[in-house]
Amino acid sequence: MVDADAFRTVLGNFATGVTVVTLPGEEPHGITVNAFASLSLDPPVVLVSLDHGTEAHRILQKTDTDSYAVNILTTDQRGLAEHFAGMSEGGDPFTEEETTTEATGAPVFEDALAAVDCTLHDTFTVGDHTIYAGRAEHAAVRDENAAPLTFHRGDWGTITGEPFDD
Repeated sequence: MVDADAFRTVLGNFATGVTVVTLPGEEPHGITVNAFASLSLDPPVVLVSLDHGTEAHRILQKTDTDSYAVNILTTDQRGLAEHFAGMSEGGDPFTEEETTTEATGAPVFEDALAAVDCTLHDTFTVGDHTIYAGRAEHAAVRDENAAPLTFHRGDWGTITGEPFDD
């Protein structure tokens, strides 16, 4: 079997987008996630993968919470990504940043590039993570001109350059 550190290094070479998954509640919760993907178009379902050691996983497993929103971040939102990844101290983004709610009550950051608001469709436990498949109840591009925040080889970045010509 592959060594965990070597596996992490190999996977770090795959550039990903960066999201903050938010959970509704009296005290909303958020977590930075780059394990996010489209799972199905019909029905519209996306997935997020959460480590069993996270508060977000605990909330989804042990409370009545059955929804989440995926906020796709812009390069201007690196601070949000770092906050919800536990990399920085500071205030509460839910009170300092403008948010709205769509279908489920999960917070959506006004300045996000795009967002998908989901109700829980299914879960799959694999090793030390659970995959949460969420049915999209609302999805919208919020800023079509913003540059997406990316993560690659342990560092923040963005997509640069022009698309390839065919």
